[in-house]
Amino acid sequence: MVLLAAFVLAVITLIPQFHLWYVRGSEWNGSCALLDPDELAYQAYTNALIDGRPRRNDPFTGLDNGSFETLFSIQFLPPYAVAIPSRLLNVSVDTAFIVLLPLVVFATVLAVWKLLFELTGNTLLAVVGAVCVVSLGTVAAHSPIQIIHGLETGYDPFPFLRRYIPALPFPIALALALFLWRALTRNVTWAILAGLSLALLIYSYFFLWTATVAWIFTLLALWFIARPEDRVTVGLVSGIIAVVAVPALVPYLWLLSNRASSMDTGQILELTHAPDLFRAPEIYGGLIVCLLAYQMIRKIKSYDQPNILFTLSFAIAPFLVFNQQIVTGKSLQPFHYEEFIANYWVVIAFFLALGILRPKILNRIMVYLAVAGVGIAILLSAFNIRLMGSSNIRLDEVRGVSEELKRKDVSGGVVFATDRFLTNSLPAVSNNPVLWARFLYTFSNVDSVEQRTRYFQYLYYCGFKENQLAQALRHDFTARWEVFGPHRVNPVLATSFSPITEEEIVNAVKEYGSFVRSFDSILAVNPILSYAVVSPNDDLSNLDRWYERSAGEKYGEFVVYALRPKISDPGSALGSGQYRER
Repeated sequence: MVLLAAFVLAVITLIPQFHLWYVRGSEWNGSCALLDPDELAYQAYTNALIDGRPRRNDPFTGLDNGSFETLFSIQFLPPYAVAIPSRLLNVSVDTAFIVLLPLVVFATVLAVWKLLFELTGNTLLAVVGAVCVVSLGTVAAHSPIQIIHGLETGYDPFPFLRRYIPALPFPIALALALFLWRALTRNVTWAILAGLSLALLIYSYFFLWTATVAWIFTLLALWFIARPEDRVTVGLVSGIIAVVAVPALVPYLWLLSNRASSMDTGQILELTHAPDLFRAPEIYGGLIVCLLAYQMIRKIKSYDQPNILFTLSFAIAPFLVFNQQIVTGKSLQPFHYEEFIANYWVVIAFFLALGILRPKILNRIMVYLAVAGVGIAILLSAFNIRLMGSSNIRLDEVRGVSEELKRKDVSGGVVFATDRFLTNSLPAVSNNPVLWARFLYTFSNVDSVEQRTRYFQYLYYCGFKENQLAQALRHDFTARWEVFGPHRVNPVLATSFSPITEEEIVNAVKEYGSFVRSFDSILAVNPILSYAVVSPNDDLSNLDRWYERSAGEKYGEFVVYALRPKISDPGSALGSGQYRER
């Protein structure tokens, strides 16, 4: 039954891919259907690893083996887990990402099912719970009001399936919970597997491993307090996990200490001690705690039962992860916990509570829940098509020219592409760095000023006028992101959100106007462009001031030009400029 459930969910989560195949038909260029735009960055990094580039690679600028670490080079286990078999099997990163999706769904369903079954002994509830964790986890990341608002503005369906993180390590975090349960109730040697799982998470995804540490602490503290007879066991389990996992933390901290200086700013690290008590998982977790407390007060259930303690740990841990800043004074994009782990904890806690408090629940209730879970999963996949369908189609349409560049082995040259889908996806297919992309700052030691300079260069070569930028800054998400920063555009990234004002837009347009008027030979070769991929009707007058174009080759809707700087000595211009390519 559980395998059937996993298969059904795997098919449902692949609906966006089926849609892409159907729409593109015989013209499909091999793209995977993205669930989240950030997957382009993960694709680009994995693509570079498949091509044999080093761990510290930068697919967007083309400069590898930098002196600093990035988010991608620190969290390296998942991309290598994808890249190594892909290279051996000679498949593209898109193909690997397509295959990864159902594999993660299967692993997640099996892990949740096994955990629920061992704690409740109810096979049907375990299967239904596994189905609902996959689908209802998205709902549990949002309060009812946020869910209604989300239907208008959009949020990630199936956030745990974002490839490669948190998708690949997500089942490991669930398996760790099962190993810890067995260590506390069967044999402490299971703690070895829990420790190894934690070590893998450390090099997989920051938000998963830190949340897991908070949950482990919550569970062991509850167990230590509620079950005095098991305190020796708790001590042994804690010691084993520490012995196995702490050594893995030492090189991790060294890597983190060598991170790019711009990383903290780019990741919007906030210095605050303010509590954060009303996140959706906290609300749902608090309700579950109140329900269990009511049962204990009425003496219906004992607070020291192992399965009760396990349920409480999943319901209480969200309060820890969302409020650790009260002690540490540092908060890093807490919405990641809300969407990628704490929401799934509370759904697991709900089904554990259901199985514990209503062990003889009617089968038809379980059937209703299963149907609801499957129905919500189908709606989420359809919603993903609404959010990402047109983007996925466009990304596949422009993929062909990237493949041509890769086949012609023109790697290494910086590409200027007027199509924004192409400039963001080129590094995920070819080996070519680009003048600008949304994800530039995540790989390079590029601060917000340099990121904006690259973006202004891109607009300049595209022939963008000041009035066009003004319109974009009022209505275009990417333009607002690049000019004002992500924390000024997306309110979920930081606890303190300050909307962009009209005065700031006017000043930004003036800044761009000054940039265009002062554009010179120094900026023209920082970086030196090697290729232009443009549409026949694009205005290239600004590009032609600084570069000579070849005759050009037509690839579908695009024309590819080889470029040569008109500056007699680009090296001297590079040496005298203020801006440097990192």
